[in-house]
Amino acid sequence: MFRFVIINLIRQDLSSMSFEEIMKLKEELGAKLYKEAILGIEKQKNSGNQKNAKDLKRLNKNRPREQSSKRPVPFLGTELRGKSKKALQLRDPRFDERAGNYDVNKFKENYKFVSNIREIEILQLKSELNSVTDQEGKDRIKKAMQRLTNKNVEESKWHKKQETLKEEQQEIQKAIAEGKQPHYLTKKERKAKELVAQFEELKKRGKLTKHLEKRRKKNITKDRKKMGFCDMNKK
Repeated sequence: MFRFVIINLIRQDLSSMSFEEIMKLKEELGAKLYKEAILGIEKQKNSGNQKNAKDLKRLNKNRPREQSSKRPVPFLGTELRGKSKKALQLRDPRFDERAGNYDVNKFKENYKFVSNIREIEILQLKSELNSVTDQEGKDRIKKAMQRLTNKNVEESKWHKKQETLKEEQQEIQKAIAEGKQPHYLTKKERKAKELVAQFEELKKRGKLTKHLEKRRKKNITKDRKKMGFCDMNKK
């Protein structure tokens, strides 16, 4: 309180003092009290802090808070600012060694149930086909059914091929255990064996005649192309 009274008295006599008297007063009071009394620095400083604190407040809770330009900028890691930590932790397990090696046999066995899902979808498309009247919609449904059927056929072929290879491996191991010379199938023998198994499967499903007719037409088309190619060469 006494300090405040002295400051007010000094300010009242300031208008009647010369420049030399002011400089002498500054030496007697000291720089801090002089600035506070004569220039009002402390008051301006306090008002500035209040103004900055008010300016840094958010106008809306959804807006970002304004930061002071006096805040030091970190020297390292500037390129990482603005990126979320979650985005930096994302990784693709297909190309990450930490996810392990890809085992096609294990993958096929684990997702074998997808074939059953396709069968259910085919039945649903069949029922939808009966209710569709326009030809474009029917063609679209038929293509979807054929695509699902082809995928199931390919999956079935793969599993049967793996079963055949497993049986061959067992026969080889059995022959070795009995002290006999094992027979390793050549590519030609394996191809013939696969064709026999395919014909047996088609005969069992009643589609052998249709398959043979389709192959006959395909061979005729192939022969015609060859004949046409030969005629062009002669000309």
